[in-house]
Amino acid sequence: MIKNKFKGAILGAALGDAIGKCVEDIVEEEVYEFYGGRVEGFVPPHPSSPAHGQLPEETSDETTIMALLLESVVAKKEIDVRDFLNRLILWYEDEAKHRYPDPSLLTAIDLLSQGINPSTHGLSSSSIEGILRSIVVGLYHYNNPDLAAEGSKLVSLLTHRSDAVSNAAAVLGAAISYLVLEEFDLRDFNERIRFINSLKRFLTDKKYEKPLDLVQELLYEQADLSMAIRNIGNGSYVFEALPLALFIFLSNIETPMEGFWWAVNSYGDYGGDTDAIAFLVGAFVGAYFGDSVFPPHLLEELEGSRKYEGLAEKLYDITEKMITRR
Repeated sequence: MIKNKFKGAILGAALGDAIGKCVEDIVEEEVYEFYGGRVEGFVPPHPSSPAHGQLPEETSDETTIMALLLESVVAKKEIDVRDFLNRLILWYEDEAKHRYPDPSLLTAIDLLSQGINPSTHGLSSSSIEGILRSIVVGLYHYNNPDLAAEGSKLVSLLTHRSDAVSNAAAVLGAAISYLVLEEFDLRDFNERIRFINSLKRFLTDKKYEKPLDLVQELLYEQADLSMAIRNIGNGSYVFEALPLALFIFLSNIETPMEGFWWAVNSYGDYGGDTDAIAFLVGAFVGAYFGDSVFPPHLLEELEGSRKYEGLAEKLYDITEKMITRR
């Protein structure tokens, strides 16, 4: 049922963020020393992680920004960039609600609140945080991957102005659309390769095909997580975090929760952007399999899970009415 996929994508993203934040920027040796092994549930954030001081079940600002767009679409019954910006500004002004936000995001919102185009100040960011909100757009336009791609560019470039963000946002929005539609039977290896090839058509710059080519090569080689991190990278750059998340998801189609735990534990030897990578993989898993793929106890413990579930259901209702009117 498509409604369950909407709930799965939103809840999966928030769940990945909440659990993944605890080991962000922490190297594997320190993770194993502190937790006794890989993380497979809600745990207190590592003392050296940016999330130190937060509760295990709490999400980061990455989920907050997605939720602001989700609330905007539900309220306006369309993607209204001005309304989204107003909500970003209100959040920006309430510092008590901030949870280690992306500094470039804060700078961009500050400039936009003054009516200043961030690009005129040379502000450019290729952080993965700029595209995570595209999941909402991918759901809203799930029946049209092309619209999902274009809409995702629009909401992402509002605050993160770069060619890399534009291209990655388009890929992410289209990917969510394809997964909800089940355009590809990903249990078939050849269909996984076709899925990646289909995403390439949303790239406007050929140089960004290389990271997606790497995903295909690693799938052919049946690479493990360590090898993928070494070849793709696991940092905050959009064309590290996004292709790594795609690889992790597609490598674990038969065992989706194992893929989710790969993402949470994608720190490697030097630490990584584990909350963003797990956010993405959680969204992919939920969009393809629905919310029932996640253990109920994890969803029950997740901060704001009822709220996210309700917003996802409302988004689904709005989207279905929009499709019916066409």
